[in-house]
Amino acid sequence: MSDAAVRALALERLAEHLRGCARCPLSEGRTNVVVGAGDPDADLLFVGEAPGANEDRTGLPFVGQAGKLLDELLAGIGMTRDQVFIANVLKCRPPG
Repeated sequence: MSDAAVRALALERLAEHLRGCARCPLSEGRTNVVVGAGDPDADLLFVGEAPGANEDRTGLPFVGQAGKLLDELLAGIGMTRDQVFIANVLKCRPPG
């Protein structure tokens, strides 16, 4: 197995672990755990604070208005989401 495959597998195992997390009250109100997405070997990383309503619904980071802006900015420099890694500090949507 290549190094990249090992890292991808490790991220998937982490995601599985996080989906079962109930260590704080945020887990009680979430629909989905929002884990990172994109190329784990990317040279460019985007980190948001926490998932919003759209992210909680889909389980993917930066899919709401912030995601649209991010896609436009990436296109402006000739890149796509597949070429970067996108994550949030918090994996569950906070209330409000």
